Amino acid sequence: MEDEFRSCVILNIRCKYVKDICYLCGQPIPCQELSDDHVVPKQLIKRKQPKVKGFDYAGTLPSHVKCNNQFGPEIYCQKALSLIRVLHDDSCFVTRRHRDDPNIVIQAINSDYLRDFSQQDLRFFKFIDVRHEDISEWSKPSFFANKPKTNPLEQSLFVSLAVLTKSAAALLVSRQLKTLPTQWRIIAIPYYWKDNTMDFDELVGDTKPFDIGVKVWLHEVNNGNWWAIYKASDVVVFLFFWLSGICSDLAEILPFRSDAQCFEFQSMRLIDLVGYQWKQI
Repeated sequence: MEDEFRSCVILNIRCKYVKDICYLCGQPIPCQELSDDHVVPKQLIKRKQPKVKGFDYAGTLPSHVKCNNQFGPEIYCQKALSLIRVLHDDSCFVTRRHRDDPNIVIQAINSDYLRDFSQQDLRFFKFIDVRHEDISEWSKPSFFANKPKTNPLEQSLFVSLAVLTKSAAALLVSRQLKTLPTQWRIIAIPYYWKDNTMDFDELVGDTKPFDIGVKVWLHEVNNGNWWAIYKASDVVVFLFFWLSGICSDLAEILPFRSDAQCFEFQSMRLIDLVGYQWKQI
């Protein structure tokens, strides 16, 4: 009996040591490496108190400190959402092909719409700041020779997709699944909606917002597969979590317009969302 008791004590100690699983990489977390990661990123929440009447609170999930810190796109998510808004307004930018070198395409954005962007933000999105450059300098093709090339709409979209998909997956794990899938397959259909009154309560059920303009709806469709609708500012992303492997034809589960952009993420780990190049399907 004493030996059995001793074994139980040792087992309980070991369970406490590795009881938490990092939802980002799926590996056990030693106590000294434990970090609480917010299910809904703090960058999307403007209110100071975590729990406020009329708003939902998603709490945290355990992760490794390294995995939590590695998810750098979170700090740029709000800026990415702002950039998406700017790039959907034709009055905010112009796109021109260089007259001397047609291989160079320039997209000039009015800096008045990016006043909250720091120099670090501009570098992250690979902007070339020419506000203090003489036009005679940056109008030459040679000026662009060693400059980074980027597609700002695609980059801001992929940053937003990474963060919102991670958050929706965390919400699904904490509230519905209770365990981590061995494989993540996620279909993302993003939309830009200027109408902030867009709501899906009648379709999915009454759902409290996490903040003004930030709301997530979860709905199980069949055989352990889930829909998540993530509204953040003017961006709404429909996320299909294809988890069971049992599903009808993809066209049947995506009841959207034929011109909708559909992207796919596949990996065993959510941490792979960092820098992921979404495949359009």
